[in-house]
Amino acid sequence: MLQQSEIQQVRQIIERYNRFVLTTHVNPDGDALGSEMAFARYLQQCGKQVSILNSSPTPETFHFLDPKKMMQQFDARQHIELLTSSDVLFILDISDWQRLRELGELVKTLPIEKVCIDHHLREGRFADVDIIHPQASSTGELLFELFSGLKAKMTVPICEALYTAILTDTGNFRFSNTSPRVMRIAAELMEQGIDRQRIYREIYESQPLTRVKLMARMLDNLTLGCEGRLAWMYVTQAMLADVGTTMKDTEGFSDFPRTIRGVEVALLFLELEDGDVKISFRSQGNISVNALARQYGGGGHEFASGARTEGPIDDAIARVVSAAKDLFPDC
Repeated sequence: MLQQSEIQQVRQIIERYNRFVLTTHVNPDGDALGSEMAFARYLQQCGKQVSILNSSPTPETFHFLDPKKMMQQFDARQHIELLTSSDVLFILDISDWQRLRELGELVKTLPIEKVCIDHHLREGRFADVDIIHPQASSTGELLFELFSGLKAKMTVPICEALYTAILTDTGNFRFSNTSPRVMRIAAELMEQGIDRQRIYREIYESQPLTRVKLMARMLDNLTLGCEGRLAWMYVTQAMLADVGTTMKDTEGFSDFPRTIRGVEVALLFLELEDGDVKISFRSQGNISVNALARQYGGGGHEFASGARTEGPIDDAIARVVSAAKDLFPDC
């Protein structure tokens, strides 16, 4: 998948520079965080200085990846000196400046080299160096291939971070992006001695009570249309406040409606603090949702995409559900 020229390009960048910063998209998931931690550990292996700065805090679910708390939430006043003194910024699992928020706006103005490694569909250039392969299951899969090409020492912490990235972006190896190659990679990571049972337990069986309560509230507004083939749900700021949590507890909620028999497309609407609405589009794999997401300035994969639109949330739901119904000609 990766070209030898791409691997060589990254090798040269790592050899040439010493101070690296890693970042990923707002509200990071397992692929984003696992990829960051795996890459950070590899750079440390190479004797480099490395920092991780993210626009959002790390969800508690993924704290096990980062026992030394390398991941920091970006603060312009606190981290401007770190950024200006760095040589290279690696942007992982995202190729959209908007989803880097304030950090992205700042970095665009800095004369440091910017390298993007991502598996989301994009048209046109993004960073100084773009390594973007939409056919990959995850950024973790791309990093596995990169590390193999770089002859990296595949330590247990690196392998556990990569396994986390691949596990979460394939929906525990059940989504359509779970290729035979992905399973072979998972097997190689397991052969390095990872504790896959602990990883699964940390991610899927260690939910805070606030998340369970929020899920109950969300399921209470689950709505089906188009004879049960379209499903949508929403989470408001009031709901978050009522159960005492934040947006971090919504990770993975968008996949739930796909477990309902007959549902082919699922939508999740999240009311953000500024009143805008984040939308997650999910498909069982027969109907593409990427074009629908692009109607609202978003994008992603053919069967899993996201977008952000103006509120209020009731209006956003009405607009997007109406457009989604067009995916079903007889709806």
